[in-house]
Amino acid sequence: MSESRYNGPINPNPAEGESGIIIYGYVPSQELQVVALITYGLALLLHLSNLARLKGTRVFSLLLATCCAFEVIGYGCRLASHYRPFVVNFFIVQYFFIVVAPVTASAAFYLALGQALRRLDRGGRTFLRFNPKILIIVMIIADTVTTIIQIVGAALIGVAESARFRDNGDSPVTSDQANDILLAGLACQTASFLAFVILLGLCIWRSERTFTAHHLPRFFSLVLFAASMLLMLRTTYRLAEIAQGVFGPAYSSEALFGCLEYLPVILAVSAYGFVPLEKQLPIDVEAEAYDSGTSQRSLDMRQTTQEARTIDLRSAGNDSPQDGDLSPVDAESPRERAGYAFRERDEDEGVVSDESPSRAEKGQVDHDRLRN
Repeated sequence: MSESRYNGPINPNPAEGESGIIIYGYVPSQELQVVALITYGLALLLHLSNLARLKGTRVFSLLLATCCAFEVIGYGCRLASHYRPFVVNFFIVQYFFIVVAPVTASAAFYLALGQALRRLDRGGRTFLRFNPKILIIVMIIADTVTTIIQIVGAALIGVAESARFRDNGDSPVTSDQANDILLAGLACQTASFLAFVILLGLCIWRSERTFTAHHLPRFFSLVLFAASMLLMLRTTYRLAEIAQGVFGPAYSSEALFGCLEYLPVILAVSAYGFVPLEKQLPIDVEAEAYDSGTSQRSLDMRQTTQEARTIDLRSAGNDSPQDGDLSPVDAESPRERAGYAFRERDEDEGVVSDESPSRAEKGQVDHDRLRN
């Protein structure tokens, strides 16, 4: 990376903890930082309110509240950099919190999808083809590892740029090497979040094709997909920014930072502040399925019984006996056959029907008396 790419102010005599240049590539504006502090502060209050009021989605609200709190700290450091732009620690701290904040938001989105799928038939495996808990665990681990790589790369960029204008100029890595570390972390994070967006789209597509009551509500799907795409836009911007290199066109533009970093994240987290997740989740139509005392085997047997009833009703209403080939069962009317199907299923489930054993035995006794 050549020094000519930096066109900002020079600090000829940097004090302790200062750099000879502004690592941002520009002096952070006061206006953007104040707007960000106000909007994220309001979003933080909304999510704290949801955290206190709504018991079913407290972990989700806690993650989004953490995201907003991190953003407040990050933009607070950027506001401090407006007055002291050469301080290296301000850059490192703001980068840490602004990079980590969307990770907590994406973890909340993973949790939202998993919580919605677990309310559906068979725990959502019909749509995802595997346990939603696996998705949550894998995605959170991937985000954690890639975020640590990004923070290390950003810190090394600050150290390398600070050392360039000192007398000794000693630095463990060059700015290009630190930028490559940061780029690797961002590339892996972009790939992992893209995989989540694809799985989310697949679940929504499969849900729209189902004809049962077990499906994702459209409003929930729309909000979650839109919020995820906003985070995807922000992650893609960060990837392009670092791919151009430190002090490249995207890196040195605060207008792009405001439009593609601040705006997508605040829109994504604010949507769930005004319309809480609990109001968007599907209705738990089989609440007993999530009781710890209910086994999966009994649930599968109940589902099979329901399907068998439907088949019996259809066959009872559609099949017609053929002339010359009538058996005692075939000669029954469709209504009698439908009633027989229900009685047969009720007896299998241990339900006392009209043809219970006591009445059947009484009928047999009366028949014997007539014969005698």
